[in-house]
Amino acid sequence: MPTQTSAQRLYYDSPILEFTAHVTDIHLVAKDPAAQPDSAQLWQVALDRTAFYPEGGGQPCDTGLLIATAPSGATLEIPVERVEEDEAGEVWHFVRKPLAAGTGISGAVDIARRTDHEQQHSGQHLLSAIFLRELNARTVSFHLGAESSTIDLALPEGMDKLSEDDLRRVEEITNRAVYENRPLITHWVERTLAEQMLARGDLRKLPPLEGPFRIVQMQGIEFNACGGTHVRSTGEIGSILLRRVEKVRQGWRVEFVCGLRAVRSARRDYTLLDTVARTLTVSRTDVPERVTKILEDKKSQAKEIKKLTQELAKAQPRTTPSA
Repeated sequence: MPTQTSAQRLYYDSPILEFTAHVTDIHLVAKDPAAQPDSAQLWQVALDRTAFYPEGGGQPCDTGLLIATAPSGATLEIPVERVEEDEAGEVWHFVRKPLAAGTGISGAVDIARRTDHEQQHSGQHLLSAIFLRELNARTVSFHLGAESSTIDLALPEGMDKLSEDDLRRVEEITNRAVYENRPLITHWVERTLAEQMLARGDLRKLPPLEGPFRIVQMQGIEFNACGGTHVRSTGEIGSILLRRVEKVRQGWRVEFVCGLRAVRSARRDYTLLDTVARTLTVSRTDVPERVTKILEDKKSQAKEIKKLTQELAKAQPRTTPSA
């Protein structure tokens, strides 16, 4: 494990989301002079240990609370709005209330947000591994959005697009791996061993760091050098649903959702489809055929209107200008 020069990062090796720590540093970031006292102050706070993940690697940061307790027993709950890592490797928690250096605090990471991010991030690892294994399509970038996530794929030479059959096959294989509930295990390895793993093909790439490296092993699927947060087994990813694919500058972009996002997405799609079916007074399975028929009728009517308009113009009597 790396020598700690800043906060001990609990999320590297532990799933705990509640922890105790001490404030090691604090800086005033911004203040609006026209605002009420303290209301617009933004402070960045450093701790000696933290479970808050800072934004990085395509994964958004954690949010939650820092809780300070006075000698009298009174508590002050301070929302953590965002978390960032600076160039020196320090983790900064952005808050609206100051805490003096040395203050003991309790931290609580937002469970729902962290779980969602873990599901999407681990789902991306699995999805990227299966795209590479099955289609030799390499992931070149990853984005975890508020509603859905995307990976950009570079297709192998001779493959010009992702077909519907390709997508269905990858989706089914990834979900089978989810049901197999394969464990995710983290290891810390020195650079020499990491380079050996890279040479054997166990790793696809190494970050531009000196090491040691944190390796996330998805048992039987892949090894990946990664500093992000993950579920403990593939079963915790939940279902993986591929939403759509489009051509982009650096390859093909695949949009996907995992876990509860997949459930919410499927429910939203069902509700929309059911609404359309009720509006058209047909069953849900007949919606595509009915919509196609409506569009064909509209096109036919447009042609008929154009024809009648032309005939009407020809039938209009022409007036001769008076002398």
